[in-house]
Amino acid sequence: EEAWVVEKATGCHVKRRLALAASSSSELGGAENCILTISMPEGYPVDEDAPLGVEAHLCTDSSSSSPDLRKTAINALSSLISECRNVARDHAGGEAVFAVLARADEWVSADWRDIVETVNADTKDVAPTDLATKQENDVGGLVLGRRLIHSHHIIAPSKRKAIVELAQHYNIGGCYKYGWPGIIIIEGKEADCISYVEEIRTLRWQHLVVRGEQHVTVKDRMELEKARMLPNKMQDLGDDMSVIAKQCKETDLEELFLTSMKIYRNEEGKEDRIGEKISNSVDANNHHWRYGALCHVDHMNDAKQYRKWLRKAAAVAGSAIQIKVCDATAKKPIIIVAVVGEEDDVKRFMKRWRTSRVDVDSAGRPCLERMMTVLIEGPLDWEKNFSSMDDVGEDIMAHLDCSDKEEKLNVSEACLTQIVRAIGGPSWSNEFVSMMSSRR
Repeated sequence: EEAWVVEKATGCHVKRRLALAASSSSELGGAENCILTISMPEGYPVDEDAPLGVEAHLCTDSSSSSPDLRKTAINALSSLISECRNVARDHAGGEAVFAVLARADEWVSADWRDIVETVNADTKDVAPTDLATKQENDVGGLVLGRRLIHSHHIIAPSKRKAIVELAQHYNIGGCYKYGWPGIIIIEGKEADCISYVEEIRTLRWQHLVVRGEQHVTVKDRMELEKARMLPNKMQDLGDDMSVIAKQCKETDLEELFLTSMKIYRNEEGKEDRIGEKISNSVDANNHHWRYGALCHVDHMNDAKQYRKWLRKAAAVAGSAIQIKVCDATAKKPIIIVAVVGEEDDVKRFMKRWRTSRVDVDSAGRPCLERMMTVLIEGPLDWEKNFSSMDDVGEDIMAHLDCSDKEEKLNVSEACLTQIVRAIGGPSWSNEFVSMMSSRR
């Protein structure tokens, strides 16, 4: 059933059945049925202090699922409820049922999938220390391991403390970024990296997954220490994505950092600084940005908070975003938003953008975006258009920093045209030029 309404003395309730299935390659097997219940309190939808209530529970008729899948689903329900309640709060004072149902669908197709993949990886990591020892024996030496761990967010002081203390315990070096999203990059003996990941996963996370992995074979302990590229002790790099990006770029670990945005190179490997082979344990066919959307926003009343929301939502969706403004001193400046990533991630971001209260109206009340225009959306042909960036000037490359720095917000029309072309190719720049021409 799509959804149904139940009338009770306590009010009206909308119910929706969600199928939490394991992937075809998962060790878990089967599927669980979940019932999402949305309750409408007195005062809904007019009263901003009366957001929708959201609860969820598993059905007792899920006989096709394995015990491990049911346990995983039980643990994941709090994430589903939390995300749906956030949407309900965002839409308080207006109709929110469809937005909550849309977020629930999005959670099943994306968040649940990531949770299953994480649990599946845990299942495969049987006797991890023995596995690392076997790997070292096979190559006839030690293995220096690296991991990039992506979290929905890192905020709690207890989590940040655990990140550092566990690194000290396992002799792990690296760095981490707190905030939305959270990024942890570790480096150390392979067996210690595996143990660190195992233990950090035991903490309560809304979402945590290893997105990038590297191995460097070395002859002995001395060469292992020499091969380290990251700080020997775990460093807190703050909440600015550009800082950790710069750290990785300066230590030749840019490819590992790009996995945080699900950008993977299609190389089998490359030589590191001491001549050993680095192999990425990621899908070699997923490289560059696959899909993108170029959008024009008519106006932003609370511009700073609006841009903050867009960057945070893109990061949560695993996409990269650029926000640029030209004619900043004009009564109505040109506001361009470009978001790129995997197709599912970009579509998830766009769906959330359309259904969230991202700005305020003239009275200062939260409102939906009704005047955003998608200029072009679709696959990006990187093989055809982006085999070389040599013709892109250094000033333009500076604007393509994945951090999308606020101080690089305002640009000239000519610069913005080049930025749009550098991101999306001729088709994007043609749409942008056409829009600008129509405004004159």
